[in-house]
Amino acid sequence: MKKLILMLLTLAPFVTKAQVTLIPDQNFENYLVHWGYDSDGLINGQILTNDALTVTELDFINKSPNNISWVDLDGFNDFANLEILKVGNGATNISFANLINLKNIYLDNPILSSFDATPLTSLEELELDNTTLDVPAREIRELDFSNSPKFNYLFVRELRNLERISLRNNQASAVSIILYAGSDYNICIEVDDPLDATNNLPPYDNWSITWDGVHDYTNFYFSDVCTLNIEKFVNENFKIYPNPAIEYVSIEQKETEGVTLQSVQILDSSGKWIKSIRENFNQIDVSNLSKGMYLFVIQTDKGNKTEKIVIK
Repeated sequence: MKKLILMLLTLAPFVTKAQVTLIPDQNFENYLVHWGYDSDGLINGQILTNDALTVTELDFINKSPNNISWVDLDGFNDFANLEILKVGNGATNISFANLINLKNIYLDNPILSSFDATPLTSLEELELDNTTLDVPAREIRELDFSNSPKFNYLFVRELRNLERISLRNNQASAVSIILYAGSDYNICIEVDDPLDATNNLPPYDNWSITWDGVHDYTNFYFSDVCTLNIEKFVNENFKIYPNPAIEYVSIEQKETEGVTLQSVQILDSSGKWIKSIRENFNQIDVSNLSKGMYLFVIQTDKGNKTEKIVIK
């Protein structure tokens, strides 16, 4: 008996230390169970983290067992060996922290205000598609791949606010950029040697920048430093969360020096003014708003930013 107790006490730390990753979305976990990644075979809101580390591909576009391409990606940052991600995702924010092995990303209909590729040191291909007509153009103003030296393919649709693409430190033998329904701005493409890039000299002689994969896109220029306008600063400096919201939303301001938050205007989806907020920006009461999508216009002394917020 004493030996049995001693053995159990010895094994207990190993049993209790089994790490799990929470997967709150049932469609996400059903995918993992269907393809044999979730070893317990149960839809129970979690997966062993060791199981998550065996996954190299998450393709909810072509391989979803229920033909459901939209999933909540909460928990996928623990899939540290992931190389391919394909998902129809309406999220307004996606973090790729810890996903240093991710090479190929396809996002259909994302409502993104920004795309942070900083952790994606292995990224080679990115597609930001928009196959649903009722999804508005994204507010992304820059795409920075300077930490992704092997990056070689970019396809974006309806990024009309795009101003800057950084391809500094790029080591790919060829690069293809497709800007479908391109930008309203003259896009600045940041490279190590803008003169050689402009003259189509090596290593830029195998670069292709088109609007459809065939016809040249001409509304761009090369530079070693692309400066963004003040409107971009306002866009990056302020964030509204949570989204979706139920009772309250908060305005997060990253930098306070040089810009002053003056008011927040709330409009319905048709653009009709609802109300104005001029104080207590860290806790704006939305509990009296009907369910639906609203436009929150953040007004500062440097410019405005508009975000779409869903009230549940």
